[in-house]
Amino acid sequence: MNRGPSSFQRLLIAALAGILLFNGFCFSQTAPKYSFMHQATSAPALSYFDYIIIGGGTAGCPLAATLSQNAIVLLLERGGSPYGNPNITNLGSFGQTLSDLSPSSPSQRFISEDGVISARARVLGGGSCLNAGFYTRAESRYVNDVGWDGRLVNESYGWVEKKVAFEPPIKQWQSAVRDGLLEVGVNPYNGFTYDHLPGTKVGGTIFDVDGHRHTAADLLQYANPSGLTVLLHASVHKILFRVKDVLVVSCDYFSYSFDRKFEEGNMTHLCGLNVRWLYTE
Repeated sequence: MNRGPSSFQRLLIAALAGILLFNGFCFSQTAPKYSFMHQATSAPALSYFDYIIIGGGTAGCPLAATLSQNAIVLLLERGGSPYGNPNITNLGSFGQTLSDLSPSSPSQRFISEDGVISARARVLGGGSCLNAGFYTRAESRYVNDVGWDGRLVNESYGWVEKKVAFEPPIKQWQSAVRDGLLEVGVNPYNGFTYDHLPGTKVGGTIFDVDGHRHTAADLLQYANPSGLTVLLHASVHKILFRVKDVLVVSCDYFSYSFDRKFEEGNMTHLCGLNVRWLYTE
């Protein structure tokens, strides 16, 4: 007589089913161990993608993570990885990346037309690997003026803040600045908040309590690994168009293209370009 599965067997089956379902729905990866991040020299000579994003900075990384949920995405970054570089990661080394003028430096010095010396990022994560790490939200009036969906904007803030934003410690220098602002009448005092408010506040930082920087590259933890490829040290030097159906992006070591026809109602608009390659720097 078949008595069916025992209580232990039913529990084991339920546990295995739960593990399989969990793995199926939870495909995010932890920085810096991204399986989809490779050197450009290891790329195949020709591949096809739905979206090609040129520039893995503070716009390119979250854009790639978002698009990868429902599309096959290629993210090209001319610099290297921010992970493992103490000058980027450690708060105590802030400023050393800007003074590094070597060809492999994550920052690239340039002089503007007005003669001002500045630096641009040359690393995955963009300017969030080089800057002082202050984080704040946009003014509510600005969101309304540009016609954004306020609910979606607030959800997006939370999406970012979960990975890269923190409450900073208030030490002597910060306290002195705060007290000085209040003394000259910059009121009210709003305490710690990410919101953009009149008065004086303590904003967020991308440095955690241990003094470690969290860059836009950390947002790639949200990516679908099967939908994203990130290539480092990929210098794009040519973009070839064929009317209506094919775009080819030519780099130092490879060419990439997609062959889906452009439908007028399904375009991606960025930097005034009405095609599916996205230039984010």
